[in-house]
Amino acid sequence: MPNYKTVNEGVVDSVIQALFNKASKGMESATIKKLSKSDPELAQQFKDLQQTREKIKKTLTRKQKKKMGKNELPDIVKKYLK
Repeated sequence: MPNYKTVNEGVVDSVIQALFNKASKGMESATIKKLSKSDPELAQQFKDLQQTREKIKKTLTRKQKKKMGKNELPDIVKKYLK
């Protein structure tokens, strides 16, 4: 009789989320390319937004990312909200 491993829902969710994130990044790049032909200023703003997003990802620590995953505000954000 086969022995199947139980699959945690969190694992399945993370795999599906990763798949959709990859697909959306590809669509985002294609959209910016199309947009650059019709409205170059808006396309440049989107490129700047992507670069800023990458800078933010690099500066966040694992603990801060974990808190954000639980819909909690990181300490650095709480500091500026006071």
